Amino acid sequence: MRSIILCLLLALGSNTTIAAQQQTGAQEPTMWDMKIDDPLDSTHSEPERLVAGVLALTLGPFGAHRLYLGTVPKVPIIYGITFGGFGVLALLDLGHILFTRDLAPYRQNDRVFMWGKPQPEPTPP
Repeated sequence: MRSIILCLLLALGSNTTIAAQQQTGAQEPTMWDMKIDDPLDSTHSEPERLVAGVLALTLGPFGAHRLYLGTVPKVPIIYGITFGGFGVLALLDLGHILFTRDLAPYRQNDRVFMWGKPQPEPTPP
């Protein structure tokens, strides 16, 4: 029943848009033409920073902010077992989330200490 109502509303909306375009002669973008914003796009980092900061402040000891930024499941498990490194890791993460310029190094980061430098790959002799 809901799908039928939704289809009717979409059809009605597209017909009124077409009629309005024919009357004005202008081509206005429809909902099908609009671009959906990528949540990981760096141009929209402030809402991401705000959400990650609130998660770090409220559920930081359980690693919720790390899940939001994208990480492997072992990191929130370690955060949960140690209660966010006894609260210290969660507070350090909150500081880094709020005061660093770019959150890109923290996205998809699989290290427990997300601000740490990655270990260089050993070169074979």
